[in-house]
Amino acid sequence: MAFDIANYTTVQERVALFYEKYPEGSIQFEYMGVMDGDPAKMWGVARAYRSADDPLPGVGTASEFIIGKSPYTLGSELQNLETSCWGRSLASLNIGTSKGLSSKEEILGNQEKRSPGPAKPKAVEVQAIEPPSTAMEADPWFSIPAMDEGVEDEEYTPLDVPACLHGPMTRRSGISKKTGKPYAGYFCDNEPQCDPKFDRS
Repeated sequence: MAFDIANYTTVQERVALFYEKYPEGSIQFEYMGVMDGDPAKMWGVARAYRSADDPLPGVGTASEFIIGKSPYTLGSELQNLETSCWGRSLASLNIGTSKGLSSKEEILGNQEKRSPGPAKPKAVEVQAIEPPSTAMEADPWFSIPAMDEGVEDEEYTPLDVPACLHGPMTRRSGISKKTGKPYAGYFCDNEPQCDPKFDRS
């Protein structure tokens, strides 16, 4: 048999039937807090009094996610809990149960509780791309910082390292203290120093 949500009574219909039958009645809700053993849910109790001195009111309890799992419950979690408790308390008095004990809201809520929730965004792998080297011309205002100024050497294979009269040169990059411009290139660490070979675009 196909499932049809129209076969279930809404809490609104149950409340209308209750006050039609008990015009002096009252439905009271009490929030009970977070559920023991399940910190993701809260619960509450509702009591449906048929009269002001009703010694045995209808009692109903329900639980809901503290943070709703759908756009329809997110932001109105406590109201949904209260409505569910109302429906259960009225069902205990046999109000609106001709189509079943559960209300339409309960059936929809149970479907939501079984759902996995919103899909999590997939992780996207991002590959870092190094920017192209900045070409710089040697000028009278350019100075090569010493190794103790926080410039780190970069490692290259021997085929990438140019040589000067003293042998393989050392690669350095940084910001010129005099010009404030970035530089990168190969430098001679021996005396007398050979001319540096700067990166060029």
